[in-house]
Amino acid sequence: MTAVTAPPGRPCTLCAVRVLVASLWLALGAAAAAHAQRRVRIGAVGSVVSLEDLSGKAHTFGGFGAAVALLASDDGETGLTVSRYPDLSTDGRTRRLTLFGLDSYYYPIGARGIAPFASATLGLARVTESAGLCPLLCGDTLAATSEFALGFGLGLRTTLAQVAVTTLEGRFLQVPGSAIQTLEVRVGAAAALGTVRRGEFAAGTVGPAVGALVLLSGPLRARGPLVGARFRRDTDKGGTVGLELAWVPLAVAGSCAPPGCRPDAVWFAPGYEAAMRPAWGRLYAEAGLLLVGVYTQGPDRGVAEGAHGGVGVDLAVGRALWNANSRLVWLRRTTGEDVFAMELGFGLAPALRSRSAAH
Repeated sequence: MTAVTAPPGRPCTLCAVRVLVASLWLALGAAAAAHAQRRVRIGAVGSVVSLEDLSGKAHTFGGFGAAVALLASDDGETGLTVSRYPDLSTDGRTRRLTLFGLDSYYYPIGARGIAPFASATLGLARVTESAGLCPLLCGDTLAATSEFALGFGLGLRTTLAQVAVTTLEGRFLQVPGSAIQTLEVRVGAAAALGTVRRGEFAAGTVGPAVGALVLLSGPLRARGPLVGARFRRDTDKGGTVGLELAWVPLAVAGSCAPPGCRPDAVWFAPGYEAAMRPAWGRLYAEAGLLLVGVYTQGPDRGVAEGAHGGVGVDLAVGRALWNANSRLVWLRRTTGEDVFAMELGFGLAPALRSRSAAH
């Protein structure tokens, strides 16, 4: 077996995220024969985060916490996580974080068995750090501030005999107004409680995806392919909710001062799809918002916002669903410039399931 190693100067957390993306496809076969789920899970969470200092060197830290979540629908779960990060210092100064996060989990093929999910977090962060550069007296000059926090990522949930739940998740996490923009790997173990939820599961699918980003205008370009996963789930109103979540390597065009010339980012692109369904597959148009979280050091570090829209086609071949899509992407950098690009994407997933009763 080939070992997975991090590129020089890049956090090992990125290795775990890549392994997590590759595991999505392997998990799909085991999900089909799984049982219904209990509604509540309560347990503990451990995490590893990686932060870069001003020179671009990565530092790894640990965190711990507790979480509770309620499975409110076939495809949705809402939870609350309280996490503590006792040391996030990259420069010798004190930096601690307590995070109260409201979590949303999206399960395109349901939460049964081994279930892939996409996650989003909006939280309140309590950051305690040194108020200034004071080599001798920093312990006496600590300041605590409250900030909003934002996170998004993907993971795998595993249910064990309806009595326990484990989760493995990789995500981008940012606390605006602080130096915390990071990749995080979270591992959770929880007891499953409450009544068993049974429901009607609408068609849904998830699978690996790859894309190429072609610059049209602006100072950013892609220096490699987007690699990640595409989630899709039918709605009761006839449309489809889609999500692309990927890792993308970027580069700043023109003059640039290191280390911010080659930023790495997490791409989070939810959208709504209106489709026609001929016998051979699906033809659709999609539009939605875009968040790009840059976790490496440089002027683009943080979250950039934008929008996307385009068309795609799903071709059913046996039990597989091949996807090709193209869309126009608009992105507003954290430095204020606008970037326009065309994304050409390809993906593979199991064919969409027809609506059937859960067992």
